[in-house]
Amino acid sequence: MEFEILFGVIVLALIGYIIYLHIQLAKKNMFIESTVKRFSGIEKSWSSEELMKFLREVKKAGHYGSYFIEKLFDEKPLGFLLENQKDSRIYIHYTKEEADAKNILKEGFRFADTFYKTALPVFDDRLDLLIKHNGRKSFGDYMIVICLADKLFDHYASEIDRMGLKDFSVENILTESPPFKNENADFIYQLSNKFVKGYINHQTGDIIPNPDFNPAYNSDLFEKNLEILAERNKN
Repeated sequence: MEFEILFGVIVLALIGYIIYLHIQLAKKNMFIESTVKRFSGIEKSWSSEELMKFLREVKKAGHYGSYFIEKLFDEKPLGFLLENQKDSRIYIHYTKEEADAKNILKEGFRFADTFYKTALPVFDDRLDLLIKHNGRKSFGDYMIVICLADKLFDHYASEIDRMGLKDFSVENILTESPPFKNENADFIYQLSNKFVKGYINHQTGDIIPNPDFNPAYNSDLFEKNLEILAERNKN
């Protein structure tokens, strides 16, 4: 009797394990199908090194669930993100709370000392975007999209170089509020909200555009900022 019970338990355990393996296999098959569809049209242009890099990222992720849920690479969110790439520089920043995302649309993007601590440049390169997204998506579901027109950026980059402001970047200039020091003695800058295109919920694909968005926006205050930074640089 005890042997029959033990045998029955073993059989049930094996059946359960087989079901588990089938579920995992189905998930992997779904993942492969989803990935192929998502990257259709660009895989032919990838080198073997790029394909291996992509596979390493997949392996690093360790699970497949997020790829089914996330909508960032759907047509509309991706189109919104990359729409201005022909004539603008595009950056992304992640935040956990939608209230913070809405505030950035209204007030502008605040950063300490350097813009590039929390803002990542992105290009019309899905593999590069996938890698950067996987590395930062844990910081929040809301992806802030920031765009700076190439002509505007190049103008102020040239002015910074001409004035010898080696410790500053263009983003330090494009503010309409005076920078201030925080409790750590870091200078806090607030990029004008005109350069914030909107935000994307990368889990749902929802897009919230900024009605004030203008990547080529140029304010008289930007020229004054150059003068202020030049004075500060002398001291």
